[in-house]
Amino acid sequence: MEKDININFFKPVGEFMTRDVKMKRLIIAIWAVFTYGFLLLLKLVAEPESTVEVTLSTGEVITQVSGKSFLTETQFLGFPFHYWYSAQFLILLFIFLCWWYCKFIDKLEAEFSSK
Repeated sequence: MEKDININFFKPVGEFMTRDVKMKRLIIAIWAVFTYGFLLLLKLVAEPESTVEVTLSTGEVITQVSGKSFLTETQFLGFPFHYWYSAQFLILLFIFLCWWYCKFIDKLEAEFSSK
């Protein structure tokens, strides 16, 4: 006898799926805040008086804000902080979030397999 299983991320059914989806939403929210929040912070703290002139292939000269700020000038572990954050910290955060979800789901499956 085949069992019809419907899975809906937006309308979870049952306690197991509800708790699982809540954890997934939390992890996605943490990832989004750390990833896009930092980019927004870089834009907000950029020094507007620090500009760069760029000459296009058409000969037109445009002026852009360089994005220079204390976050781009600060060194951390030998790298500019914004580079270290994006290139190394976010990867470590992703690995941690995967590990955290695995631990959570193992605990949740153990809890529900005993019921």
